[in-house]
Amino acid sequence: MYTIFETFVGAGGSHLGFKNNGFQSRYVNDFCHEAMETLLINNPEIKDTAIVDETSIVDINPRDILKKSNLKVGELDVLFGGIVCKGFSLAGERSPNDERNYFYHKQLEIVEAVKPKISIIENVPGIQTAEVLSPETPEDIKERVDKVWQDLENYKGEKANLRKTNSLTQEFEEKGKQLRREKEQLLREIKNCGYMKSVYDDILDLYSKLGYVVYAHPVNSACYGAATKRERIIIVAVRDDINIEYEFPEAVCEDASLRKKYPYLYVEGHKYKPVKTVGDALSEIDYSNKDDYDNKPMNHAAKTVARFKLIPEGDNIANHMDSVPDDLKISKFYSRGNTMRLSRYEASPTLVPGHSNFPVHPWEDRSITVREAATITGFPVNYKFIGSHTKRCEEVGNAVPPPLSTAVASKAKELLDKYYSRSNKK
Repeated sequence: MYTIFETFVGAGGSHLGFKNNGFQSRYVNDFCHEAMETLLINNPEIKDTAIVDETSIVDINPRDILKKSNLKVGELDVLFGGIVCKGFSLAGERSPNDERNYFYHKQLEIVEAVKPKISIIENVPGIQTAEVLSPETPEDIKERVDKVWQDLENYKGEKANLRKTNSLTQEFEEKGKQLRREKEQLLREIKNCGYMKSVYDDILDLYSKLGYVVYAHPVNSACYGAATKRERIIIVAVRDDINIEYEFPEAVCEDASLRKKYPYLYVEGHKYKPVKTVGDALSEIDYSNKDDYDNKPMNHAAKTVARFKLIPEGDNIANHMDSVPDDLKISKFYSRGNTMRLSRYEASPTLVPGHSNFPVHPWEDRSITVREAATITGFPVNYKFIGSHTKRCEEVGNAVPPPLSTAVASKAKELLDKYYSRSNKK
């Protein structure tokens, strides 16, 4: 049985993939208590095999983990980290000084101390273009960055409130434009001084210095059987002495857009299953089970329900705002989770909960439930989520889709099979 350490394990989307391939957890870490409760109630065997750690990753002592898990340097098979990615997300304001941008440094510190045979980082594709401030950046520039980005976030919050009451003024709009000009000017200044560095290049460079060969590709969860087209980048680093190439898992599902965007996941001439749709996923749920706490719909306000009724299946209310009655109007900025109705005939876009709820159900005038979102993501239909409604939505929204982690883990297992088979022959 192969061993694995898991950081940013969350509700267990990544864990399920490795568990499905026979890996045994020896260490699990996440700062969110509710997510860890979800992980453990669904995977109770972890308590018998692993160190359960809710410490922030910045406070982890990697050598203590090794000591407590009774493993020696180099013994661990896989270290997996779905590193918190909000700082790299293309949504919202990406501050180059966001502290979350630097969590990968701690992940690589663990790699340096533990020396796993395989280290895997899962993240949003935006990590490939993300830039952060270098350690040499003067403190006064960091303070200016923090202030400008915080001013922008505050401005967005104020603007949202003013829009809801139709109180926006030209003067307030001009304030936003001025803040963006300040932001762009500061970014140019930082770049011209050489204080910006590529996150992706930094990761590759750090892995190389630690003695790892890196294999990286963007992949899509729908290629592996999830009913959501959630795109991620998988960075797999294999220790130099292993001397075996990691092969990315071939897709099992296809449509024309996936084949075109991810040609390296398909073999010409092979036949693949059609992409799993939202309707396919929803058909797996037992709606007669009234005790399923995760499948209880939200109680929406009457105006919200009336607004939902105006959204055609597979469409967004932003495309129909001109025909919306004045008393139901919302600005086009409004959270995607509240304005988009899923199509039962297609895979869902990435499920990101907005205002504590997910997109609108394909044919019912309500947002989809936690259970429906989890099933679309690829969790088992009996998986239980712990916490408030907001927390449970976040647990699903932050999770690595299990079909994707299962595929990635299967190839890690193949590599380790080859390695141990070769070692046993010597």
